[in-house]
Amino acid sequence: MGIKSKVLVSILAVLLSVSVVFAEDFPARKDFPNVSYVSSTDLKAKFDKKEAIIIDVRSKIEYDAIHIDKSLHISMAYATFIDDVAKVIKENQQKIIAFYCNGITCLKSYESAQKMMEAGYKNTFAYDAGVPEWSKLYPSDTIVMGKVLTDPGKQLISDSDFKKRLINFETFKAKAANANTIVVDVRDFIQSSGKLPGIENVKTIPLDKFIPNFVSKKMEQDKTLLIFDQVGKQVKWLMYYLQDYGYKDYFFLDKGATEVLHKQEYK
Repeated sequence: MGIKSKVLVSILAVLLSVSVVFAEDFPARKDFPNVSYVSSTDLKAKFDKKEAIIIDVRSKIEYDAIHIDKSLHISMAYATFIDDVAKVIKENQQKIIAFYCNGITCLKSYESAQKMMEAGYKNTFAYDAGVPEWSKLYPSDTIVMGKVLTDPGKQLISDSDFKKRLINFETFKAKAANANTIVVDVRDFIQSSGKLPGIENVKTIPLDKFIPNFVSKKMEQDKTLLIFDQVGKQVKWLMYYLQDYGYKDYFFLDKGATEVLHKQEYK
């Protein structure tokens, strides 16, 4: 084999290696082969030059907890999602549109880009590294609970801090028997997995009501709060609000009601 051939083989090997690593870093990309992607560095460069519009497609609760500074919020759950994004595109026809959510384990960025592509809008991208990666790379362009991210160690909730608040069902049930404890079901009316066995006197307050009507009013801060959602994901965002409003004594049911009831039904 000649020198040129060896060099070419080496280059191909490197490219293949990079491709494999890239696929492992973003495993869901294989399920959305028609979606275009944008990297953190490219998106930041275009955003700084006002050549990109960034759209957060998560819930309002997640957006208010942490989001990319100056990003727009258009939840993918909105019935008007396509029309709302189409209006933004028409007003910014020379710019790319990048959708983001909670990073590589979240599919909403892909699904949003695909929805818009299927609706005929081609200049759309998934920023699938999402807000976790952005907050690490560009903290000064990240907003956490209404404030610029200046101290990630204090403002961001780490996986280890979150895990300290997770308890299994047996521990949850034992704590619930304490007279100084309040159990709160924050599932919304669409989620109907049923009641947790052996748990009495549960307050049912959907998350979008619980935050403004309970947490923001600093209610029952002298009690232990035991909180559960459907699958144990929404409570991480709730933790930002509990922390911000000064709650100290609270725990979440690990993996939510679904882990206990072994079913996930919706009305």
